[in-house]
Amino acid sequence: MKVKAWLILSAMFLGITCAVYAAHLDDFNGAKLSSIWTYRDPKGNGKYKLEGGKLILDLKAFSDMYKQGVDGGVMFLTDPPNIEDFSIEMLINVAVKGSQPPSTHAGIVFFNEDKWAYSIWGPYTARDIRVEDCVGQDYRWRDQAQIGVDLADVAIDQDVYLKVVKTGKKLEFFTKGSPGEDWVSGGVDEKLGPYYKPGEYQVGMVFKSWSGSVDSTFEVDYFDIPELNTAVDPEDKLATTWASIKR
Repeated sequence: MKVKAWLILSAMFLGITCAVYAAHLDDFNGAKLSSIWTYRDPKGNGKYKLEGGKLILDLKAFSDMYKQGVDGGVMFLTDPPNIEDFSIEMLINVAVKGSQPPSTHAGIVFFNEDKWAYSIWGPYTARDIRVEDCVGQDYRWRDQAQIGVDLADVAIDQDVYLKVVKTGKKLEFFTKGSPGEDWVSGGVDEKLGPYYKPGEYQVGMVFKSWSGSVDSTFEVDYFDIPELNTAVDPEDKLATTWASIKR
């Protein structure tokens, strides 16, 4: 009987493990922000909460992040995996109140603070989904970076899926509008790649606004780095559940 009971418990444990491993890096299901994140808000422009399995951020107007010296955006940052090639995925809703607010940009970020080098990929002021990047004072809009996806191909609505694939020093930027669709590539960038060396940068989520903006709300459903092969659970549900089973 003891052997049988152990087999049952082992099967239950493996089932729980698989369920956790199948989740995203952060599904925002906990009561508090996971410890993987560093919340960066130098001007105090944001206010966030976790509710209904989403990260919800309220952002003040005029929260810009731009050339070095303009640092009012909000970021949630984490260390990238210790491998050269990996991908990041994110599901964001920038149209919480019906449409994306004017003069806002939100999505995935690669960020080297020491060099003030960053790449932002995501919905831009309801116009398109684009890359904007900067090194010091060298800032590129979409028409300069030439990386983006038009609204005719992927709509900016309550579900915008974003992905960045890093291969060596190359970043390729993808988006889609629903889980069953194929990823649409917005292009490849090599200019910023040399700034994303191990130990010198972080990755995560960014939210910013500028002149002409209004107070805005954004929701993130999940953030994932699939190559990490595990999920982060801010309340350590696996350990808690396994302890309950052993009792």
